Amino acid sequence: MAMLFCIWNLVRKEIIQLARDRVLTPLIFVLPILQLVLLAQATGRRIGDLGVAVLDLDRSAVTRQLIADLDNREELAVRRFVEDEARLRDLLDRGEAQVGVIFPRGLARDLADPTRTAQVRVVVDGSNSVVGSIALSGASAVFTAHGQERLGERGLAAAPLVDLRVETRYNPAYNIRHFTIPAQVGFITYQITLVIASLGLARERELGTLEQLIVAPLSRLELVLGKAAPAFIIGGLNFLVMLGVAIHFFRVPLQGSFLLLLGLTLPFIVAEIGWGMLISVAARTQQQAILFVFILAIVDITFSGFMVPVKNLPGLLQSIARVVPMYHYLVVIRAVMLKGATMATLWPHALALVGLAGAVLGVSVVGVSRRLD
Repeated sequence: MAMLFCIWNLVRKEIIQLARDRVLTPLIFVLPILQLVLLAQATGRRIGDLGVAVLDLDRSAVTRQLIADLDNREELAVRRFVEDEARLRDLLDRGEAQVGVIFPRGLARDLADPTRTAQVRVVVDGSNSVVGSIALSGASAVFTAHGQERLGERGLAAAPLVDLRVETRYNPAYNIRHFTIPAQVGFITYQITLVIASLGLARERELGTLEQLIVAPLSRLELVLGKAAPAFIIGGLNFLVMLGVAIHFFRVPLQGSFLLLLGLTLPFIVAEIGWGMLISVAARTQQQAILFVFILAIVDITFSGFMVPVKNLPGLLQSIARVVPMYHYLVVIRAVMLKGATMATLWPHALALVGLAGAVLGVSVVGVSRRLD
């Protein structure tokens, strides 16, 4: 009985200490609820409105009807009309379209002739195997239904009337690993960098050596850079190791430039170091810093497109995702590795990463200076 009383007193003390922490306690309960709501919103929505780019060389009433049928599918949304195949492929490279449909000249004539089989080309972005298969399924359903309708008008038995020539780009085998593993490389780099950076000042405070740093002949900028350098080096080495494992062990292709990918990884690492330094300033102990990292990781996973496409989020949350460094980095690493994207395609995300890195690091320097002065 005495043992239970002692244990109860210890439990009561821990609960009181936790309740007194006005920062940590609300985060423990509020953020998991927010995370559940966001993920439920994102995953509960059907994948739809996938972008369709159309190259209509026939320009007939038949192709106009087929385009309308494509746009009426819940999975698809006709967003672009292009004048040549190069532009269509460029939209697929940029991720602005998930499927391209090419109507050849003479399509209406071929459909009107019972002795002919009309051919339509469909180009699918297979980098995300789930999205690619849904887009292809939706497009195939439109042409199948159109063929069945025409054959019914002629009183003929069901048979293929439109011969779809499907070309799957970037991931012809629809291997889901090719889409998920680059994101995992990015997330592991993010996680390691954030943890190392967040423990810097928190460790000094917990060990009682922070006062020695404050009186040391170092400017606040020098102090921040000195604490950031190990996280930068470890994050960069971690990225190189993870990328090597992804390419050589899991056989994920690196279609684009390694130097471009490395160059855009560095500002991403700097941005996460900035967040880590801010956590290190706010946390009183290393344990608290790790918990803050865990909470931030939960939020970033939701907004980054790591689990579900950002377009599945509500409009306001999509806007918030634009200021999350990991969102831009996952777009970059997937595009470079799977599509062979270049800076001409990725410059908006590269600019966002550099801008966010500068802004977050600047705020962290100011935050450290104010906390230590």
